[in-house]
Amino acid sequence: MKLGHLFAVPLAELRMDEPADLSRELTSLFLAKEAAGETFRNELRRDTQQGLFESRFDLFQWPEPPVKRLTAFCHRAVASVLRSVSDYSDAEFGALRFDYHAWFHVTRRGGYQGLHNHPNATWSGIYCVDPGDELPDRPQSGAVRFHDPRGFADQYIDAGNERLNLTLRHGSYQIRHEAGKLLVFPSYLAHEIFPYEGERPRIVVAFNCWVRRDDRTGNSR
Repeated sequence: MKLGHLFAVPLAELRMDEPADLSRELTSLFLAKEAAGETFRNELRRDTQQGLFESRFDLFQWPEPPVKRLTAFCHRAVASVLRSVSDYSDAEFGALRFDYHAWFHVTRRGGYQGLHNHPNATWSGIYCVDPGDELPDRPQSGAVRFHDPRGFADQYIDAGNERLNLTLRHGSYQIRHEAGKLLVFPSYLAHEIFPYEGERPRIVVAFNCWVRRDDRTGNSR
């Protein structure tokens, strides 16, 4: 038997080595920007968001050293994921250029983000700076849940499909953020953030990426 995985959805988990110092520096920086009020807040208000601060989308252009370190890590991760799932030659891959929008979220108690995806991009990512308080009795607090993009995959469920392996199953997949963990996924993949119930701020960085062949113009890495 030849078994393939048709319409597979890649989801990569990567980890920053020893993230504690970076998390501390980014937390201090982002909370200071939040305290500045509207100066660094994204002007666009989203119906899917409640109880969180969203920065402008130019984060990866900031000059602060901890932001530069995070930017480099996220770019290496996206490039690694793309390289692993594509069939570009070395020369073709070397001619690709990556452009980003990136921002941070500070979520306070009760904050959440409803179901959404990230249109007009190829890849998206979420990096956890600080997951906030761990609440063992409330495991959904601040968790991210990804949803199956195959609209009819769960139209009928019985013993023949309710226990499929992870790469084949349908429904949703939930992940608890951890400091230093980066999730990279296709931008079309719908996801939501459950209400955060802790006291310490929950802080993440998110980004969108689009990829082009080198035309020697524009902002690229």
